[in-house]
Amino acid sequence: MDVLITGVNGFIGRSISTLLINSGHRIIGLDIDGSSQIEGIYQYYSESINNKKILENLASKVDVIIHLAAITAHSEIINKKYETLEINLNGTKNILDAFKASKRAKKFIFASTGKVYGDIDELPIIEKSITNPLNILGKSKLIAEKLIDFYCDDKKSYVIFRIFQAYGPGQQINFLIPTILSQLSLDMKYSQTITLGDINAKRDYTFIEDIAAAFKCAISTDTQNGLQIYNISSGAALNAKDIITVIERLLDLKIKIKINEELLRSDETSVEYGSNLKAKNLLGWQPKFSIEDGLKRIIKNL
Repeated sequence: MDVLITGVNGFIGRSISTLLINSGHRIIGLDIDGSSQIEGIYQYYSESINNKKILENLASKVDVIIHLAAITAHSEIINKKYETLEINLNGTKNILDAFKASKRAKKFIFASTGKVYGDIDELPIIEKSITNPLNILGKSKLIAEKLIDFYCDDKKSYVIFRIFQAYGPGQQINFLIPTILSQLSLDMKYSQTITLGDINAKRDYTFIEDIAAAFKCAISTDTQNGLQIYNISSGAALNAKDIITVIERLLDLKIKIKINEELLRSDETSVEYGSNLKAKNLLGWQPKFSIEDGLKRIIKNL
């Protein structure tokens, strides 16, 4: 199939593209970067998702659209609130308009986030759980979801993936696992001290290759027309101390934690723990990487 991926150069976009290319699909990528280093990409366009003419042209050439382009890093969102809304909302509207107008494209897959739920008492979180996001990322993604719901009809397939905490090789340093590893001297087998913020918040860490595999399943599966929402999660909740325990075992060292209260975030949930049963049952997707497997892969790539 021919697949258009917006935000193709991002952390998730690179992994999806590589998997799909290796599976025989042709990838047309769009990103704001000047070039793409993805090996085997069919076509690449350095454009904003606010360029409606380009989007309409590209959508007419593909069978599937995967919409990843968004501002997602917490630090960037805080400093660029209005730009976040412009990209995450107006950009989504633009790509939906292009998808709607395309006579060829029949499936639209949107990368949302588990943060649309907010703090949920009843765990694990299922797709029908109440959505009450606490931060701007979750709020902007939820509004984008509602926009998709407004656009959808029974003539095409609309898929929303609520992706829980992604991790893996090549992730930006402002996420927890890269933050931990960047503070360690991996070749020194002695007690080391790292500085973190909240070490008690639990997250559902989902390895990047498992996430990419979910997109491949969505493309390969004959999903019904209309809207379907899926949690993409590992099905386990871990906090920073759990992660550090595994890293200590893998690297054979002792890690001490120093808390910096300035790193604490008031707009974060205490627990994010998602059920992935719907994706397993309807898409045939199953996460394969345990947290130990994923951390081994990251450390190997350092």
